[in-house]
Amino acid sequence: MRIRTLLYISATLLLRLNCAAQGPIKATSAPTEVSTSPIDLMKKTVVFLQTICNEQDPSGKPVQRGYSGTAFLLMVPDDRLHGSSFTYLVTNRHVAQPGIEVNKPCVRAGYFLRADLKVPNAQGSYSQVVPLGLNALSWTFPSDASVDLAISPIGVDMDKIDAMFLPSTMLMGNADIKSNKITEGDSVLFTGLFVQLVGQIHSEPIVREGKIAMMPREQVPTTLQGLGDVYLVDCHVFGGNSGSPMFVDLSGMRGGNVLLGGPNYRLLGVVSGYVKETSGFELQTVASYAGTLDANSGIAVVVPAQELLDLINSPSLKQSRDAAVASMSK
Repeated sequence: MRIRTLLYISATLLLRLNCAAQGPIKATSAPTEVSTSPIDLMKKTVVFLQTICNEQDPSGKPVQRGYSGTAFLLMVPDDRLHGSSFTYLVTNRHVAQPGIEVNKPCVRAGYFLRADLKVPNAQGSYSQVVPLGLNALSWTFPSDASVDLAISPIGVDMDKIDAMFLPSTMLMGNADIKSNKITEGDSVLFTGLFVQLVGQIHSEPIVREGKIAMMPREQVPTTLQGLGDVYLVDCHVFGGNSGSPMFVDLSGMRGGNVLLGGPNYRLLGVVSGYVKETSGFELQTVASYAGTLDANSGIAVVVPAQELLDLINSPSLKQSRDAAVASMSK
């Protein structure tokens, strides 16, 4: 997708981005309009991300192209911070590093990030965009090259930005999947970028729902073309949905018992693509940011939340958090 997809608004977004040092931030702030709807709260965790790549057109002339996707805000509580949390931006690796899904990562030139303000700007718009330099986001990728995830430290001025951080305690790791008896047929939904209608005054994430279709007990091809662990979900995803948080509802029938009450959502994983049908009726796993019009089988590919937990607890990120805490105590 070209740069104009998201960036028709030129303004300054009030974000504090610190990528060289991973500092904590208190990420508890009420939205502009307090809402008890879990869907509204989910949407506030989502931002729109565009990666700008230096490429060449068919004649060899240098051009810049933007690849758009979804990212969401995540906070990792740490007792050493006394009420504050480490905060991150999460998306797919193929959104943060376009071309990696075909083993040809592009030469990145920078990023654009779009989120909403709590108070409109002088033009009456809540939704604003900020250009970020190449080093503004410090990505960490999984050591397993098949896992389509990327995470970067990020600081947000919660007095200005109408957003919420998803607590890492909502991630459904393997033990949580087992103890809650999550299985095929359970209800899920995701929220993310709808490139056909991104909104002008506000950013407008779309919400779509479906059912878990398969939780393979063996590794299958991922969107990065390696064998890995994924969930398959009967939910239609398309260009721009890559990086969207996928939630599972823990209410209803569970292990033969009916759990009463309203929806109880937890993070199942991260949307990374879909399974397409070729003209020969073969099934192939592809990334979803491209927005192509091939035969979409309606089966979404989701990176399990356990993979995100593993990335959060990777040695490099743990060392960064330890270093930040040590620097605060000096």
